[in-house]
Amino acid sequence: MPDDLWLKDSYAWSLQQAERLRRLRAGERVNDLDWDNIIEEIESVGQNQVDAVRSHLIQAVAHLLKARSWPDSPAVRRWRQDATNFLAEAQDRYRPSMAQALDLPTVYRRATKRIRMDAFPTAPVAQPRDAIVPLAAVADGDFTLEQLEAALFPPG
Repeated sequence: MPDDLWLKDSYAWSLQQAERLRRLRAGERVNDLDWDNIIEEIESVGQNQVDAVRSHLIQAVAHLLKARSWPDSPAVRRWRQDATNFLAEAQDRYRPSMAQALDLPTVYRRATKRIRMDAFPTAPVAQPRDAIVPLAAVADGDFTLEQLEAALFPPG
């Protein structure tokens, strides 16, 4: 059954649906649950968690790219620290069930696109056009920024 409250006030809708689910669990007969939107909301919770991991990983790679692209900038130390922090956030939020949903091949491209939007006074040091972030970057909580850098920018 469609519920207009879901469109008008999702917070009030969620409280209402939670109360109805509690009543159902307690054995009461409840016929007015908004199943379609409940299912959609539950799915969106999981997708939002994947999006958060991907966003933190993109930020980590973007800050690493800035540090590598403008190595003489006084901001390099801060960029590397930010990259380390974003990587740690991605690792903390990652769950093994997210592996297939992360779309790691696009992370590097999104990061390069993000730094192109920033204005810098000098031209960047050239970086590879494409690289793939390894799953270990988020799946292994001990994976470091230096390991990520080596995986993205192998010597030679």
